[in-house]
Amino acid sequence: MERISRGDIWTVELINHPKPRPALIISINPVNDLCPDVFVIPITSQLGPLRVPLPHDPEQTGLRTPSYAKCESLGPIYKGRLKKRIGSLPKGSWSEIEGGVKRVLGLRE
Repeated sequence: MERISRGDIWTVELINHPKPRPALIISINPVNDLCPDVFVIPITSQLGPLRVPLPHDPEQTGLRTPSYAKCESLGPIYKGRLKKRIGSLPKGSWSEIEGGVKRVLGLRE
């Protein structure tokens, strides 16, 4: 399997979904390298109160439609459920993602 890096966008097989969906890898690279699981935030095209808009840059992200990080659904996933790397999050977008994760976890900004 190719290296899994923080900020990658992969298609993943989620347990509750019949078809692969995009997800953002949020765990740090040492965890990604050493553990059997990685932390992901699923990606959706549906707007919601705890969802963070992702940059609409299909060339970099691999996402063809305007998309949102479902911060309310973050969690671990077994690496074997990762199917294909389709893109990556632009570097300047992390602060919004981190803010969404902090809101969901009740951490101060």
